[in-house]
Amino acid sequence: SDQVEKTNSQLSIANSVMTAEGLADPMGFLIICCVVLIGDMNRGVVFPIMWPLVQELGGDAVWLGYAVGAFSFGRIIASPTLGKWSIEYGYSKTLVGSTTTMTIACILFAQVYRVNSIYYLIFTQMMLGVGSATLGVTRAFVAEITAT
Repeated sequence: SDQVEKTNSQLSIANSVMTAEGLADPMGFLIICCVVLIGDMNRGVVFPIMWPLVQELGGDAVWLGYAVGAFSFGRIIASPTLGKWSIEYGYSKTLVGSTTTMTIACILFAQVYRVNSIYYLIFTQMMLGVGSATLGVTRAFVAEITAT
């Protein structure tokens, strides 16, 4: 019985990362909070300017719906893949990759006026969604480093 309990406690990820304070990696937790904040700021900063932008590109309310939906579609498509990659490659590599994607997508979004295409806007919104699809990965990391 004691041997089984010892084996079970050795197999638990939570037991291997626990500290007396409750967080095994406070700096990692802070970084995760920043990644979540940046990912959600994409939506909060971009969406208020979306309607005037769609109108200027010649779109109507339907195109606005496509643009808003493209962000969520990108998140939905990318979330399972990012979850799988976090298991295969680790949290750090997965989050660096998604944050890099988000940064590139922000740069592309900044060029929407120059490109002057509503289809390009839809594409950039989808890419922003892909880069922002880190919520499941960040939640898994936080669950792993906190007390149960």
